[in-house]
Amino acid sequence: MKKVHIGIDIGTTNITLLAYELGQMSVPPCTSLPNKRLITDEFYAYAQSPESIEQAVRSLLSGVGKPIASIAVTGQVHGILYYDQSGVAVSPLYTWLDQRAMQLVDGISSQDLLYEQTGVLMPAGYGLLTHFANLRMGRVPLQAVGFCGILEYITSRLVGFPLTKSDPSCLGPLGAFDPISLEFDPLVLDTVLKEDSGSFFQAAPPFSIAGYTPAKVPVAFPVGDNQAGFFGMVGDWQRSALVNLGTSGQISLCNEMKQGPSSMELRPFLELGYLHVGATLTAGKAYETIEKFLLSACKLAGLEIEDEQVFECMKKATLQANRDNPLIFDTRFSGSRKDPSVRGSIQNIGLDNFTVGNFVLGAIDGIVKELHDFSRDAKEGFSAIETIVATGSSVRKNELFLHALARHFNMPVHVAHIDDGAGFGVALIGAVAAGFLTVKESRMIVRELLRT
Repeated sequence: MKKVHIGIDIGTTNITLLAYELGQMSVPPCTSLPNKRLITDEFYAYAQSPESIEQAVRSLLSGVGKPIASIAVTGQVHGILYYDQSGVAVSPLYTWLDQRAMQLVDGISSQDLLYEQTGVLMPAGYGLLTHFANLRMGRVPLQAVGFCGILEYITSRLVGFPLTKSDPSCLGPLGAFDPISLEFDPLVLDTVLKEDSGSFFQAAPPFSIAGYTPAKVPVAFPVGDNQAGFFGMVGDWQRSALVNLGTSGQISLCNEMKQGPSSMELRPFLELGYLHVGATLTAGKAYETIEKFLLSACKLAGLEIEDEQVFECMKKATLQANRDNPLIFDTRFSGSRKDPSVRGSIQNIGLDNFTVGNFVLGAIDGIVKELHDFSRDAKEGFSAIETIVATGSSVRKNELFLHALARHFNMPVHVAHIDDGAGFGVALIGAVAAGFLTVKESRMIVRELLRT
């Protein structure tokens, strides 16, 4: 019986497992379990249970019906949990959505105080900032000997010991990490960790093995979901950009340039180059906001209608839209990463275009335009891009997003029909780490799958 390579994706909503057998001409469907929010006594917290996540991972692994050749983990980054001397979690997972760093302690937030002391402004949810906030709030467990992300924790539980290294794609979201030197800002480490700063995480070499399960299955160091998704869904790295349209939006392009526009984030990519990433805070969420508005209007009129019916009506309404005189939407309903205070707007409202169809098309155009603006910022790096690889629930459910992508970017758009591109990508990364594949062979697999 042929062996399979396992990719585990620990998302904020679901935990999925993908088992890929080399030679398969299609990506197999994932198995999945929910990853529920843990309710705590902290109103500002967004927490999840490490014990439940580990249990879900082991349950999914027990359902694999073939011998396992390798395992690798990807998923949500930024958040942290604390563990004890034996490597067992002694706190919840404080996820990337956690807001404790924004709470006032002695009249100042942890975010602002860290900025005052180091000059580094770190977004809420980043691991080092979350730990800094817990120190100030007295929320670090007494039994804790260290902290790590959920990807490092699950990998450590599979191999039997805490990790001291991780892939740079996972270290960056801890905060104050240089993607070029692959080192943390020493002033931030000294400020946050004090005497423990010298023993903090180090960067692991790409495609390397973290350890082995009791059954001697090699387990690779974890990789962030953005990098894993790019690896698993983009075959031509230099000529294709990856656009993810889910709840939020993201565009990623790969090259060797170590500098990019200030609007985009530079992320290490397995020592194969750098990902230049532009991220929005709303995409599918903005479209859902339009749906909720229309749903509320229907209910005020006494109509009993479900969400999916409203979404279908929205698509039908675009057939009667005035495309020659569109509404112009700014869909930054939750701000931007650079300016959280900015809000959306609607312009060009006239007597003949203030319709549901124009609302829908305007919102979609606004969502895609925000991503396209990153390509304008990254003009030099984007000059070689010839195709868009699109993924995410929005593009899979609604062809209007595909039309908007093709129109704004003026190039072919290919949909990556993969249930979990990050899970597939990290399964390939695990196979490379364990010596079953080369990077070149993995790219050929992705290219063939895109053709089919």
